[in-house]
Amino acid sequence: MNRPQPSRTLMRCLARVLVALPICLFLPAAQAADIYISAEFKPDIGNPDQRQFVNTTPWSGVCAGTHLPSCIASNWWSIDTKIRGTKQGDGRSGYGRGSFYIGMPPPRIVRVTSEDGAHSFDLTFRIIGAAMRLRDTDGDGPTEPASTGGARNCTFGLRNTNSHNRTIMRMLLRRDGGEGSVACGLDWITANNYDMNQFDITYSLTTPAPLSMRSGLYTGQTTFRVGGTGEGADFDLGDGVVLDDSVVNIHFSLEVRHAFQLDLAPGSDRAVLMPRGGWTQWSDHGIAPKALEKELPFQISSSGRFSVSLTCEHVFPDGRCALRNQTVAADDVPLDIRLTMPGFHRLGAGEEAVLVPLTSIVTAPVFAADSFVIRRPSRLDFAVNGAPVLRMLDHPGSHYRGDVTVIFDADP
Repeated sequence: MNRPQPSRTLMRCLARVLVALPICLFLPAAQAADIYISAEFKPDIGNPDQRQFVNTTPWSGVCAGTHLPSCIASNWWSIDTKIRGTKQGDGRSGYGRGSFYIGMPPPRIVRVTSEDGAHSFDLTFRIIGAAMRLRDTDGDGPTEPASTGGARNCTFGLRNTNSHNRTIMRMLLRRDGGEGSVACGLDWITANNYDMNQFDITYSLTTPAPLSMRSGLYTGQTTFRVGGTGEGADFDLGDGVVLDDSVVNIHFSLEVRHAFQLDLAPGSDRAVLMPRGGWTQWSDHGIAPKALEKELPFQISSSGRFSVSLTCEHVFPDGRCALRNQTVAADDVPLDIRLTMPGFHRLGAGEEAVLVPLTSIVTAPVFAADSFVIRRPSRLDFAVNGAPVLRMLDHPGSHYRGDVTVIFDADP
């Protein structure tokens, strides 16, 4: 039986598919190293002088092991970039690119944004140094494969000079504090091929002022390229470099957890209104008081913003809380509530928090201070003022009452 032959067009299509498949299968996947830097602001009322972010990033790389005490004592924050590869030394002196060589970039401004996207702030990320470890894995070179003298454009933070183990490890610290671009290096390393099994950055953070930030998590990212001569990389490792990866994504997270505390005096859950100076003027002389009032003192501690609102058991149309006669039928009387917190101001209006009226229908005012305020004496004033007092006196022996809830929200 004769089988039908495929057309020339179909054969050409099949050939194209077969040729194309190997190319698709062997395309290398794009990769990048991801590292994470974190800091938090968690103020302590017992330590009010702590008003800055604290770095919470774990040490990694050269600082993570034997050298950790030195890094902590010197405030060196080193983090492993996870970049690995090889380096071919050229054996020539003169601090050239064929030696132990690291070019480092200028500062970066990184924007961090709150989780809801509503608030953004800038931090400054400075590379103040870098560390690299090169190992003669084949063991075919000298046990001390690098110059032991000083580095060009940098000073030594950590080093394994005279270790005689065919390994070169140096932490190079910049003299400019990370303000510009600089290249640092050793005089020479021997002409040999080395495995680069560690490349760290040593950095500093200039963070936003946390007192101006709302509580929450702020995140941001920046990217650096690592490479060799002529590759235009942010970190230039000189000649003879072959890397497994060349991109480092640095992820930043700043967590703000403001402190807030109210210290209330015993009995603050009950306010008995009386004339200033007592009832003597009324009972003995028939002079009606202008107001019935009560002051409730409290102390407030806060490192951030907060709002104050209230709810009422009985309420007037204008939002003021009301007191109701529990003994006889009578009209409700309005209760004026005012808040005073020295050292705080209302956001937006900018006015000092002195005798701020509180009602149940206006938007809760938000308050803040310019510093971390600790146990600031403050007060709530409750009063029935003017003509309503006379109406109350028309019902001697009766009892007026109303529940009021004042709400302090530390995360408005």
